[in-house]
Parts: sequence; C-alpha cells; structure tokens
Amino acid sequence: MTAHPRSSGGIVALALAVAALSACGTSASRGREGGICNDADKAVVSDIMSTARTNFKDGDSVTDHIEFVKAATRPIPESKRKYGAAELMVLLVSVYIQDADVPTKLQGVQGPVYVVLDADGKPLAPLGTFSQPFFDIQPPADPGWTAWADGIDDSDVAYDLFGCVNPNSR
Repeated sequence: MTAHPRSSGGIVALALAVAALSACGTSASRGREGGICNDADKAVVSDIMSTARTNFKDGDSVTDHIEFVKAATRPIPESKRKYGAAELMVLLVSVYIQDADVPTKLQGVQGPVYVVLDADGKPLAPLGTFSQPFFDIQPPADPGWTAWADGIDDSDVAYDLFGCVNPNSR
C-alpha cells in the first residue's frame, strides 16, 4: 500500500496510512512483481534529501523533519518516458510531525516518496502531487507534467519499486 498525502491534511493522512511497508536488499533486487530494482546512488539520495522541506505547514500539521531510511531505483519503461525522465527513485523516509491530532506512536512513521531522474541520474522532480510537498525541487514547467507524473505515480512501475523498500514484504 502506498501512502500519499492527498488532502490539506496530507501529512496526517501519510502518517495514518503507512503502516504496511516492505523491503528488498541487495544492489539488484526484486520488487513486489518480480521487477529488478537497483540501489540508489548515495550522492543523488544525499542531494535529494538536502532539499527535504522541514517546518512546513500542511493543514494543521507541521512537518518537523524527514529522515532517510532506504532508496531504490528502476528504469521507467521506454513507452512511458517523457520530459527527459528515464528512471524512478523511491525513497523510504520517516516523517516526524507536529500535530496535536497525531498520536505519538505515529511519529517517525515510514512512507515512500518518489523522484523522477533523468538519463544521467539527476533528479528532475518529485513524482506528482503526492511527493512534491516533501522536497524543494521544482517540476518541469510543462503543463502536461503533473498529469504524466500522476500517471507514473499510479503505475505498476511505482508500485513494484515500492516493494523494493517496503520493510514488510519479503
């Protein structure tokens, strides 16, 4: 199950929805549907995490900080590539929230965020409207980007890639 902040209380929704996550381990591991996942480049992950937004408000919630847990990448199928996108990265992160309505046990809850990479492995943008709020990386200005990114976000590619970092799958 992927958890995405879909409303103004998106951070709370993320915190409440990410109970079921799973993992794959080595540099070329299999995702949920058997597709190959690759370890993410540590330098790229570091660059992306350096843009993580903290102390931002979403509804009644304030994201205190986000911690990196694990990442994997997978090529985007040729037929789905647009805007220079070549690869999809999933980052499993722990989100810490300041919100009176969020139980303490949900602090540090883990969830996935996705980033689209170009052919050189450089970040293009967080994937779609559900990962964008977490990072200060601007998506391409093309008016079709959001619809394309949302389609990738809901695709088997993203779902399978999530299986490579989901700590509850074996």
